[in-house]
Amino acid sequence: MLRPITVFTCIVSLCCASHCHANDSQHEWVNVTWENDFIADDDSGYTNGIGVSWGKGFFDEFNEDNLPGWINSIAQHLPYSNDPNNQHAVSYQLSQQMYTPDDIQEEAIIEDDRPYAGILLWTTHLHSFNDTFSNRYWLSLGAVGPISGAEQVQDIIHDMIGVDKAQGWDNQLENEAVFLVANERLYRLSPGHFDNGWQYDVIGMSEIMAGTLRSEIGAGLGIRMGSRLQRSFSAASLIPGRNVNPLAASLESDWQVFMNLYGRYVFNDITTDGTYFRDSHSVSLTNEQAFITLGAAWHSQNWGIVASVQESTRTFEERRENTLFGTLSITWRL
Repeated sequence: MLRPITVFTCIVSLCCASHCHANDSQHEWVNVTWENDFIADDDSGYTNGIGVSWGKGFFDEFNEDNLPGWINSIAQHLPYSNDPNNQHAVSYQLSQQMYTPDDIQEEAIIEDDRPYAGILLWTTHLHSFNDTFSNRYWLSLGAVGPISGAEQVQDIIHDMIGVDKAQGWDNQLENEAVFLVANERLYRLSPGHFDNGWQYDVIGMSEIMAGTLRSEIGAGLGIRMGSRLQRSFSAASLIPGRNVNPLAASLESDWQVFMNLYGRYVFNDITTDGTYFRDSHSVSLTNEQAFITLGAAWHSQNWGIVASVQESTRTFEERRENTLFGTLSITWRL
């Protein structure tokens, strides 16, 4: 069996090879994101996620000077990718996610709770945006199962914070390749400002994704208040921190607070449905889901920080799980 570190090394090599094709004249940035349910003091549901991202922009169009050849050949056929009215950027991400049932001390399968699942992903994001419209495409390739290394990472974290290790990882979903293709679009609506100079706006959001990892369609609204919102509009996201912020750093400081409301219809989710090519533990997916996100962001000089919390409705039918988690994302422009 391939070891998690072997997979990790192969994915990093692929990402670095992709990155080396980029034109060094563009701005570059690095991002680290951590998601955890520590805010709820409850290890269940989506319990931890970590990601390291890097990106480059801005350029007038996508071509082989700023994208690896195989990605560029796809980008040339995507709407908005080479719109002369837009600026463009590209980013890559290596991430890990882990999901556990509520009782992590139970060694046997808990039939009415979600299965243990670890996911390791490599993702490419293509960003195209202007002052009022932002479009993102992304492709994720990876695997679910022990190959993700989720059990080992959780053990390390629990050792660090003095918490008992989860006992049920022997029941986790088995190794299986996964993929995801997605498109997210943002529309800046109703911008304005208060008498004290603070700005506000409303952002319309829509998203569609398909793949063996997850498939869904959804829409929502985001409300923001702060400074220099027009500059940071294209970096807004349904779940802040999961997408690299291509505008995270500037020579002038800015800040914002935000609230996102989002509804989606989920067609499949491997973390609840189980693996596709072999029998596995599963629960009954709740198709209609909604969530709320509250957060704040601050950018200054070469640094950007985003912190948020998210709560959602139930994701499967058998029982109510913890769906509250916090996100901390730090970006540094090179």
